[in-house]
Parts: sequence; C-alpha cells; structure tokens
Amino acid sequence: MQPVSTSQVGAKSPRRWIAHTGHATVAQAHVMAPDQPKLKALYSHMCDSRVLLDGSVGEGGGQILRTALTLSLLTGRPFRMVKVRANRTKPGLRPQHLAAVQAAALLGDAEVQGAAVGSRELTFNPGAVRPRDLTIDIGTAGATALVLHTLHLPLAMHAESGVRLTLKGGTFNTAAPSFPFLDETWRRLMARLGFSIGLTMPKAGFYPVGGGRLEAWIEPGQPKRLIATERPPLERIHGVAGVAGLDRSIAERMKARAIERLLEAGFEAEIRLVEWSSASSGVALNLVAEHGDWPASFLGLGERGKPAEAVADEAVDELLAHEAVSAPIDPHSADQILMPLALAKGRSEFTISSVTEHLRTNASTINAFLDRSITIVEGEGENMPGRVVLAS
Repeated sequence: MQPVSTSQVGAKSPRRWIAHTGHATVAQAHVMAPDQPKLKALYSHMCDSRVLLDGSVGEGGGQILRTALTLSLLTGRPFRMVKVRANRTKPGLRPQHLAAVQAAALLGDAEVQGAAVGSRELTFNPGAVRPRDLTIDIGTAGATALVLHTLHLPLAMHAESGVRLTLKGGTFNTAAPSFPFLDETWRRLMARLGFSIGLTMPKAGFYPVGGGRLEAWIEPGQPKRLIATERPPLERIHGVAGVAGLDRSIAERMKARAIERLLEAGFEAEIRLVEWSSASSGVALNLVAEHGDWPASFLGLGERGKPAEAVADEAVDELLAHEAVSAPIDPHSADQILMPLALAKGRSEFTISSVTEHLRTNASTINAFLDRSITIVEGEGENMPGRVVLAS
C-alpha cells in the first residue's frame, strides 16, 4: 500500500491518588489523602458520550491531547478540549501537535474543528480506524516521537498486518522522548506489553531546523498485563555520545565526563562515539542502565552555549537518581506504559523511581475514556519507590 502523506519527586510520607470512572455519566479524579493537592477534574461525560477535557489542569501540556487522540480512536468516543496546552510558554497547538491531530484524523476518518497552529480549542469526532502506511511531515523540528506515540496503539490494535510509519521532523527534543529512548527503552517495554515495533533513524533532526527522519514498522498486537515490582541487579551501563555537523571532539568530551562521573559514583560504563547524519548541527549523550529486562534511558541534549560536560552531567544526574531508588520503571517510561496497561485485561502493578505530574495527569485523561481504577502511591521516604496499581 502506498504511503499517505499529511502536512503539517519522593515524598516524605506516602500519598495515594486514585483515578477511576465511577458512573456511566460522570467521571472524577479523587484525592485520597489530605496532604495531596487536589487536581481539578479533567473531564466530564456528556449525554452524547462526548468527553470534555480541560487542557489547563495537571501538567497542562500536550500529553492530554495525545492521550485523548489515541483513546478517541480506540473507543470511538468524540472529545472536545478547551484551554489546549494552557500551561506552556506558547499555549495552543504547535506544529507537532497539529501533525498528531491531522494524522489521527487521517487514520480514523475523523471530523475535526480547531485544527490550526495556535488553536486553544479542539473538537475531534472519530470514524473507523483504517490502518495503512503513513508518511507524516511535521514541517518543523517538532517531536516525531509524540506523533508516533499518538498513532502507535490504534495502528497496532487495528492492523491485520505490519504497517510502516514514516515521520519527518525532530528526533532529538528537549520536552519529548528522543530517538535513543524510543529505541533502547520504549520499544523494548512495548515488546513486554505485547507490541512488536522496529525503529530506525536514517537522519537525525535537531532544533531549530529539524529535517530528521524516524521510521517505525508496527506489527499487530494486543496489550498484556504487567507485574514489575522488583528490580534485578544492574548488569551494565552503556550509551552513545553523538554529534551532527560538529567536531568529534565534543562527543569525546561528553564521553570522558560521563565515564568520570559514573566512576566516582562506583559505576563503569561503555560509551560509543557516533556521528549522525543531519540537516543541522546537534549533540546528545544517551545512557542506558540495564537491569535484566528493564532498560532505562537518560538523555543529555546540547544547545548553543552549553558545554559538552554539562550535556553529560544531565544524563548522569538522571541515571544516578534512578539508580538510588530500587524500581524497574523510570519516570519517563511510567506514563508511556500506563495507557497500554489500562487497555490490558487483568491486574497490573509496577514500581517507579519517581512519581511525576505527567503520570497523574495521564491517569486522569485515561479515565475520561475508560472505566479503569488506577492507584498511584508515592514513595514513603527518600529513595523509596512509588507504586502504580491498575485493578482487575
């Protein structure tokens, strides 16, 4: 089939937060302890089954929109969102969010109102999902990973055979997963949950030019439950220090700094030097901590005026914070696996090294569409893991 193109941290005492849909007509988020600040209700179910979402609550970013698009395609329920990305410096739809909306509309034959850059309100009325190969050009350095996350589950859960998704834009982004995380951690966790994905990055894309290319081969799959409460011993730390359009010595400095910092903390690491093909210059260092079948990735990303050593420190600091807490799931992955687990049959439970606002917000958005109890408990003290339970 020919491609179709479209433009465009730990608490001192445990805190328990439960999201669930209690009735067919009204869904609410409940705070179960007085010391946990209440989140405003993200949603309400209208008499026509349309979901109303307030994009200003919780983390107030694009994740609410992406989760809503995915679940609207999977459940067939339309939604209306107001105050889109209200908590961001540039509120409303940005090109990468618009690309996700347009791609979801294309995939699900949806009727959409408000699909424009800067729009702060959006109405999405899905039709039937028709899996096929897609090529999507964001047109900027916007995150290809966020478009991939929006389309992955609808494609995998509806496809009868493998489909290819080609995304053009940014592959290294400050506020979104970058390609090394997708390939080293997200892809492998999805395999544990029942989804086989192949990923390649023929060309890297950095801000502000973009021009990167991410290709995903998505096989049909259905979600599986997960129990991940114990972390196996650390087997190794490895990673890549890479540059695009810049001198290789920058990558060497990042590597040297990361190895020095990790040795000081008692860890050894193997770090490869790479040079990425790209339309613009960029630098990044990605570290992966391997605990048996549980990989966790941590990225440091360069920008103009930022020393190579500071890029390395970013990745090392995040890795060391994760290693200080005995939990198999890292903060970046927790909200990524929550939606497939909410769609899986049976009870799931996992521990995480840090509970984030993204995770809580994602739970609330999921429960706008699904009747699924999700309990999030923060760690009981410093360096204690948080816990997420999805009831049967």
